Amino acid sequence: MTIDISLSGVAMKHMEKTAMEVHRRQHRHVVALLAAVAALVLGMAGPAAAQLNFGSGTHGSFPPDPSGGVPSGTRWVVWNVKLGTVRYCSNYAFGTGIDACDSGAPVNLMAQIPNIPSGGLTTGVYEFTSVNLAPIGITRTLVVVGTSPNVPITILATGDITFPGSGSFLTELNLQGLQAANPGGNQTGFSAAGGRSGPGGFEGGASGNGGATPSNGNTGFGPNGGAGGQAGSTQAAAAGLVAGAGPVNPSLTPLTGGSGGGGAAGAAAGAFGCANNTVGYGGGPGGGGGGAILLAAAGTVTIGTNVQLKLFGGQGSVNVDCGSLIGGGGAGGNVRIVAQQFTGAGSIDVSGAVNGNGTLKASGGFVRIEASSNTFTGGITGAAGGSFVSFPTAPIPATQPLLRITAVGGSGAPANPNATLASPDITFPAPISAPVTVDLAANNVPTGTTITVKVVPAVGSPTTATSSALNGTTASSTAQATVTLPPGAGIITATATFTAGGQSAALLPSALPLIDGERPQVVEVTAGVDGASHTFLVAKSGARFELSRGLR
Repeated sequence: MTIDISLSGVAMKHMEKTAMEVHRRQHRHVVALLAAVAALVLGMAGPAAAQLNFGSGTHGSFPPDPSGGVPSGTRWVVWNVKLGTVRYCSNYAFGTGIDACDSGAPVNLMAQIPNIPSGGLTTGVYEFTSVNLAPIGITRTLVVVGTSPNVPITILATGDITFPGSGSFLTELNLQGLQAANPGGNQTGFSAAGGRSGPGGFEGGASGNGGATPSNGNTGFGPNGGAGGQAGSTQAAAAGLVAGAGPVNPSLTPLTGGSGGGGAAGAAAGAFGCANNTVGYGGGPGGGGGGAILLAAAGTVTIGTNVQLKLFGGQGSVNVDCGSLIGGGGAGGNVRIVAQQFTGAGSIDVSGAVNGNGTLKASGGFVRIEASSNTFTGGITGAAGGSFVSFPTAPIPATQPLLRITAVGGSGAPANPNATLASPDITFPAPISAPVTVDLAANNVPTGTTITVKVVPAVGSPTTATSSALNGTTASSTAQATVTLPPGAGIITATATFTAGGQSAALLPSALPLIDGERPQVVEVTAGVDGASHTFLVAKSGARFELSRGLR
């Protein structure tokens, strides 16, 4: 039997390459161990402020004041991020995405951010000296327009980023996905475009046309846009689906927004019990995904009381004349905050949106906060499982937990496994009918911990076995498990799960990041079939965060 051991798991392979070899080796077992060493990273080295360049301050302070200052009645601040213009409006048609105050608005002023390149700033990256957007006797809403191309917003500051809030007046940052207009009335039979996204997000899918031959709805844009509805099928299948979570790296690098919801299919006249007409029904389009923003300050980021960061997804729409044709909701956006200090008591909303009739909800976004001091007491709404609500600044421990498989059935595992079933590591030349022993060794894992060993054959059902308790010292311990090797190819994985804290001060929950506002309670080190070690932190509610990815 040949054994392949990578740095995080065990794979067992029983394989015969040709019919002749099957006859000659009918009872030989071939085993590959895909991994046997699991490494745990407990923190991130260095303070957060050392991880980013906070810019040059070349764009001055934000927002720039117009000539004569900002009147107290300024309700809207409309920022064109490509042109670097900032308009101050008393009245503004939110949701249109236009760069203009309402015609005849009492307050209609404009200021220019300096040092915008010819042709506009297309990266979405601004380098301010400081940011301070406070209400002036009225709620103030910052609206971002002009993202061309549609990129996330990055705000770097050599000083502080402050959204202070004031009394009963709100300060709002609107980067949410939008709901498309509900089709119907004179447009009953026609499709409609999906909802626009926030900066860096993805638009909702357009709906299908009605008529004698209705068309399918379109899939929402983005890496996990909701599927479009299917025309000519059941009422349920005609609906667009909500957007799922994108394949976002928890570090939010690169930074992207949420995916769009799927558009509903169109339908023929009189379909699904809707009132009859002559042109059929266009479906409801999908909602746009929430945007994405990075706030990075060399000093302090403040999200004060009555300050709202809105990055939620846009709701799916519905045909007002045929309520069965509902679009899917857009996914929530993503927020990354980096500062020496993060403080305030405002709110961050990255919720996924509901579909057109409110029965399904799209995936929420992610929030990652990196700060040497985090005293933020506000609310974070809708974050997907695995979001950082806080980030540790403790150094990586010099001694990290390791788990490895040292032998199977008395055959030693190589120090450098192949981690592939194509080149097995241990070959048993004789038949194996009795259970065999899997030898396990650990370093810096609490003694008394048992290891779950899982055997997954190519044909048949998986089986699991629990090892004896690790015996020895925390620094070095061993255990054994007994497994049965079925015929054919297969994989063995090993997982150690233990309570945070225990025998290791470095594993105290207070030294680990929060997960959706909860302290992690359990550390799980698992051997992946990719031949690498994956470490998860698990909170009491079951929320999980993958702390280390593919360590070898």
